[in-house]
Amino acid sequence: SAHGSPSACSSGRAQGETGGEGMPDVRQTRTLLLCALGGTISLDRDPCTGRNVAAYTAADLLARTAYADATHIRCVDAPDMLKTIQRPADLLALARFLNQEMQKGEDGVVITQGTDILEEVAYFLDEVFPPERPVVCTGAMRPAWAADYDGVRNLEQAVSLAQQVSLGYGVLVSLHEQVFEAWSVYKADTGALRGFAARCGAPWGGISGGQIDLPWRPSSRTRFGVLPTALPGSVPILAMGVGDDAVLLDQLGARSAQGVVIASMGAGSIPPLACEKIMRLAARGVPVVLCSSAVGGRTAEEEYYPGAYDELRAAGVVIEDHLNARKARIRLMLSVGLGRRYTPFGR
Repeated sequence: SAHGSPSACSSGRAQGETGGEGMPDVRQTRTLLLCALGGTISLDRDPCTGRNVAAYTAADLLARTAYADATHIRCVDAPDMLKTIQRPADLLALARFLNQEMQKGEDGVVITQGTDILEEVAYFLDEVFPPERPVVCTGAMRPAWAADYDGVRNLEQAVSLAQQVSLGYGVLVSLHEQVFEAWSVYKADTGALRGFAARCGAPWGGISGGQIDLPWRPSSRTRFGVLPTALPGSVPILAMGVGDDAVLLDQLGARSAQGVVIASMGAGSIPPLACEKIMRLAARGVPVVLCSSAVGGRTAEEEYYPGAYDELRAAGVVIEDHLNARKARIRLMLSVGLGRRYTPFGR
């Protein structure tokens, strides 16, 4: 719990859909696509150099699981150029690749990838793909040579989840017997096996022995549901600190940045000098989204700070109450790419 684990932030696990209720055992009827995007789950040690190297394809990973002989799982490996997201355009290329593979008829998708980018890739896919079939993202915190390699177990659980979960949940993240929604999941610890958590107040579920426990029902929220033709190349995140003068904003304009995400110190708190620059930037027409750097709670606490955000809103700053900075950046890139004004998550 010292690292923001779900046990410190979530409650009410007995609510909603638990113990597999409403989730028929469709393991023999639901076909799956397993797509490997690289990451720690695919790494092993090079005996000559001692360094980690990419060693396992999707088929290799599946062969190490209890589903080794499954005929209802088709394996595919993403092109090497899509395994390392170097620019926003790569997210589009990845989504197009997955969309092309998904047209071949499988009922669900499991994606293995690196955990450092997992939360952003999962949320991007959740926004652009309609929730018509289950998509489960997973990975590993340890490479294959480690004694506590978690890739096999995580993949088995992700496959089980994709086979059984009810439709409509959108993209889910499954790691170490935990299940998260793509919008709320984040990496809370750099090295712990149970290193992922849900935003405080957001539900999370579990999976053990084939039994699935999801304490929330599928959300009917509106997704973008479409891929833009292009994404903006420069949408930086600027985190605020006490006494910060946001000097980097002096160099930004519509030509150098297509949008900016500001991670405030708490409930929308911004140092005075930085606040002036942020409002000037927004007034010049650069899309600016303000979110909190805290792991839970609203950015704009209107009840306790009435009128505190009026000037920011008047200048054109959009306040995001639910997403963290990295997710808000994904949402802002999609909004700009589609030529839309940023709409806060959930509205």
